[in-house]
Amino acid sequence: MVFSSAIISIGNELLLGRTLNSNLAWLGKNLADLGIPVHYSETIPDDPEAIIEALDYCWKRYDVVITTGGLGPTQDDITRESIAKYFAAPLRYDEEIWLHICRMFAHRNTPMPESNRCQAMVPNGFRVLKNDRGTAPGLHFSDSGKQFFALQGVPLEMRYIFNTHIRGILKQSYKEAQSLTVLNIHTYGIGESALAEKIDSAMIPAGVSLAWLPQTGRVDLRLYGEDSQAVAKAGSYVEHLAKEHIWGYDEDEPACYLLNLMKNKALTLSVAESCTGGLVQRYLTDIPGASATLMGGVVSYANSVKVKALGVPQQVLEKHGAVSAECARAMALGVQKLCESNVSIAVTGIAGPDGGSPDKPVGTVYYAFRIIDREFAVHKIFNGDRESIRHKAAEAAILELARCLGEI
Repeated sequence: MVFSSAIISIGNELLLGRTLNSNLAWLGKNLADLGIPVHYSETIPDDPEAIIEALDYCWKRYDVVITTGGLGPTQDDITRESIAKYFAAPLRYDEEIWLHICRMFAHRNTPMPESNRCQAMVPNGFRVLKNDRGTAPGLHFSDSGKQFFALQGVPLEMRYIFNTHIRGILKQSYKEAQSLTVLNIHTYGIGESALAEKIDSAMIPAGVSLAWLPQTGRVDLRLYGEDSQAVAKAGSYVEHLAKEHIWGYDEDEPACYLLNLMKNKALTLSVAESCTGGLVQRYLTDIPGASATLMGGVVSYANSVKVKALGVPQQVLEKHGAVSAECARAMALGVQKLCESNVSIAVTGIAGPDGGSPDKPVGTVYYAFRIIDREFAVHKIFNGDRESIRHKAAEAAILELARCLGEI
């Protein structure tokens, strides 16, 4: 059977762009895995009328409705009262929740404001989903085969409630749900339009959907459907046509992919950065266990640091400039020697918005890679603003090194 869900994200901070709505993406993936994909989502302000209107629209149309946000103790946290009003379920005081809140504050050795008492108020007929990661409980209501859940806006708490309580409820309630099979294919070194010319969507098996997901500097393809064999067949078709551009699948990240590749080859890495200002090393160290491969690095933003720390010859800077293949090669050699690593990356370029020239426009980036005693050099020109150029340049450094390793 086919089931559907809707997510209502509540919070002025989401609409103001002050907070990234990571809850929506996480819930979307997990609900799809359970065979209850999200068919509708809406982001609304902390406003009672907006909440009730959104609830009315979703509750009439979808099997599962989830709200996130607005369960805190402050005046703008009005989700609880709005839910009670819509479902005609007066709020009742729950002593167990209050004792739980008291214990949470006592454990932190923090005075408890009286305003937290509102979090112990629960709509009549609703089930309380205990929150061991915070003070606000989740809420659950079921009627005529439909399920409603009110969750916290804090991602850590929301995910805890979903994994601890909601996943089991949904599995039990929708045993006939057919989970989606999803295959994500990550590509690099080819644009969306060029990739689209290679792949004929008419060749994708019936019942399989193809989504194009352009990233900053690369393109992901998502194949999904209820028939796992059909999805696998579609994946084989795409792989055959775009094999030379595919670097990973599903949850792979560029940094994780590179580190695993190097770990399997028992190689160590060092990094010298200029225009990326440490982003390459940040992306690498975001991955747990990076210390098994990454020895260290240098952010040689100033020419004097390139000379003193990395041993870049002064004449190279005078003759070719800091943004040059020659400088990148000297940086790669210098950081490899400094950190005593098998492999090194060097990045130097112009991130903008100023500093470009006709010969070297903004977005110009030079790379050098050393693998033992072999050297590779790459020159790229990226477009976009300063932030996007730096991000593209850093990810390209990681994926280009992976490509070089693959060549040997």
